[in-house]
Amino acid sequence: MKLWPVLSIFLIAQQSILLGQKEFTHLQQADEALASGLWEIAELHYKECLTDTALPLDLRVQMTFRLAESLIRSGNSSEALSLLDLSSLARNPETPFWKALALSEQNRLSAAVELLSSLLTDTAAPHRREAGFTLASLLLALDQPEAALATLTKLVPQADPTTLTQIQLAQTEILLDLKRTSEARQILPKVEAIAPADRPLAEFLSAQLLLNEGEHLAEAKQAFQKLINHPQGQSLLHYHAAAIGLADAIQASGQPQVAAQFLLNFLQDHTDSPLLDAIFSRILDCLPLKPSATDPSLERIAQWITPSGVPALGPIAISPSTGAIWPSFRELNNQTELQTYCLYTRAMGLHRLDTPESRAEAKRLLFRLRVENPNHILASKALYQQARWFLDAGDQDSAFSILDTLQDLSQSPSIKGEAVNLKARIAYQNGNTEQANRLFEQAALSLKGNEARIARRHAALANLRSKRFETTTLIQQQSTLSGDKTLEADLQLEQALFTTPSQAARTALEEFITHFPNHPRIAEARVAAAEAALNDSPPDLEAARTQLGILTASVENSASPQPDSARLAIARLRLADLAHDSKAALTAAKLIMETYPAEPAAAEAAFTCGRNLFQLGKYNDARLILENLAAAADTHPARAQAAWLLAARAATLVGTPQSKEDALILFDKAIAAKGPISSLANLEKASHLIDIYRLAEASTFLRKWLQSLSPNDSLQLPAGLLLGEALYAQGSSNPASLVEALAVYDQLLARAKNQPTLLNRLQYLRGTTLEQLPDEKDPTKKRDKQAFQAYHSVLETTTQPLEWEYFERCGFRALALLEKAQRWPVAITVAQKIASFKGPRAEEAANRASQIQLKQMIWED
Repeated sequence: MKLWPVLSIFLIAQQSILLGQKEFTHLQQADEALASGLWEIAELHYKECLTDTALPLDLRVQMTFRLAESLIRSGNSSEALSLLDLSSLARNPETPFWKALALSEQNRLSAAVELLSSLLTDTAAPHRREAGFTLASLLLALDQPEAALATLTKLVPQADPTTLTQIQLAQTEILLDLKRTSEARQILPKVEAIAPADRPLAEFLSAQLLLNEGEHLAEAKQAFQKLINHPQGQSLLHYHAAAIGLADAIQASGQPQVAAQFLLNFLQDHTDSPLLDAIFSRILDCLPLKPSATDPSLERIAQWITPSGVPALGPIAISPSTGAIWPSFRELNNQTELQTYCLYTRAMGLHRLDTPESRAEAKRLLFRLRVENPNHILASKALYQQARWFLDAGDQDSAFSILDTLQDLSQSPSIKGEAVNLKARIAYQNGNTEQANRLFEQAALSLKGNEARIARRHAALANLRSKRFETTTLIQQQSTLSGDKTLEADLQLEQALFTTPSQAARTALEEFITHFPNHPRIAEARVAAAEAALNDSPPDLEAARTQLGILTASVENSASPQPDSARLAIARLRLADLAHDSKAALTAAKLIMETYPAEPAAAEAAFTCGRNLFQLGKYNDARLILENLAAAADTHPARAQAAWLLAARAATLVGTPQSKEDALILFDKAIAAKGPISSLANLEKASHLIDIYRLAEASTFLRKWLQSLSPNDSLQLPAGLLLGEALYAQGSSNPASLVEALAVYDQLLARAKNQPTLLNRLQYLRGTTLEQLPDEKDPTKKRDKQAFQAYHSVLETTTQPLEWEYFERCGFRALALLEKAQRWPVAITVAQKIASFKGPRAEEAANRASQIQLKQMIWED
């Protein structure tokens, strides 16, 4: 039975009239999120809606209740209770119901029971049906099954036919747990009265009845087998419980080995069963009291135990003087649930062989379990078993020492109770009746049902002997000019030479060349035409190649006018460079540097040479040429700065520790040049500091630079992103840097309002940071809730994403958090939503949704 059922979402008429469009959108998103189980998303949108001061009172009240529901469902019951204490809700009849749910989430069960009981007495109370089912669940949690049955009975008079059968099915389940089989048989509703959605549960309970009645085991087997063969409509828990039921029926028929082999076969296909504890306890029950060394069940279990990755450490001290029974090295929790249960079950089975070798192997397996899974419930049970084995061997001191540690460290109340109970038995056997009395009473507070009653009986016996009783309680332009004759040619050339842009200049120059092919300055015109073709966007390499080819041929004819040799060489260099012919470019550049060392062309050639060497991966050669160019006194400042920057880049890629240090000096020279690329140099220096793990230095450098920028400077964004990266990378050693990184990303969000691509990236970075931060209210947990809110926010778009990488990264991280929390129906919804955008990973998302549906047996309505 669920602790409290999902309530239908209230529909408020004319919401779009009462609210502005923005608030109405938030309300729609909130309602959809609440209906889909996305509680933390609903919470964000309801809070946004409630910031509207013009909201009508009745609408505000309803939204407040929805916000409270979202908070309770997302585990924030304290905030929900504070919200429900508002004066506007004090007299609202819904308030007690939501308060009761919040209290129950805080494990304040008695207070929740009191509120829900009062609602049950009022037939007109809102959510009375839900209150009744919730109250029954709480009473069962308090070990009050009779009161739970009576509570469900009170719902009967006002129940519709569907609710009535649900009540009867819940009562049948309780009666079966109480072993009151005949009453359960009487109250189980007839098949024809049961709604189709409830029939799988009814069939399961019917099979359980047949099993418990003991006289119809063949029919019980058949009923459980039918449920296993036809899983449609069943919950995952009931499907696996049906397999356990079939094994119970087989065992009850006198075939324990067959039952054990059936469960092992079932586990082969369902290794991540949610009922591993129950399955392995059945397997253990089916083992003979004295199994053989080659027992088939123990052999099957051994196949699931992988070799240990933990080094042998020698014996563990367990003397009473030290009590050192926990491994002292770091937790190595790398085993699957299945293997953990296999370790425990095989150890228990081997111990039954009762040979020195089997007992030693059993102890080794339990030790390995505790080492690899120290926080697992079976680790405590393994310790408890070890204490019992010491006790059986007559070593009471060692047993008592282990039980003391178990009592202090175990997270399981029942195991603590068992440990105290065993200590009490030891004390009683030793004649220490006063200690035994106190320990039995203490054990009774942790144990339940019959075990608690037995402990109290033992306490009474000890009390009789001692005669005492003691108790203890325990987140342009183109212009044309026409001239005439010789003057016209000169004017046309001058005009063409000064025409912009390059496309217009090229057209004008080509017209001049066509009309005046024998002009004295024809070579100059051809060089200029080639340059214009190279300056075009994109460059017209063929046109440039044609003009330069004609000039090369004309050089052989001494009668033809000769072009400027340096200018022609630079044009050829640029052509080779733009054609990505690095070999030709390097040859041309070196020729210019050797032939015209004192001319400006040499500087341009040196820069082109350095850049081509860089592109060829010859970083050290490139750096030397670029450093010499940048340091030359006659190098233009802008070119010098570019050379310093490219030299710095080359130094970062040389790969030696010294070159990486030299790169920082070169970046500083590029920055100090204060030219047009100073900002780029700052960014690249910061990125290099991060790459070489000088994270604190990178953070300090970026903070100082950011403070020098105006608040509206566009560089705030890339610099902020780098600062966030540097701070995030320090998170493992300095958790405070994660808080600062989150603050940086939050500040950058304001710049992302109209930039979906940037927004997606920032929300991804925020989410990954939040996943590493401790929860402010519970430092033992991480801020998974806030991380999920950040990731999911990008999925709320109604338009096709402009970028896919961070959009889908966010979607899949949100999905991973839901899977981690085992919120399977919501995980399916989110996976299907990612797939609906039809991005590059749409098929992967759709497959994930299908896999979860099949694996968790979540059926389409």
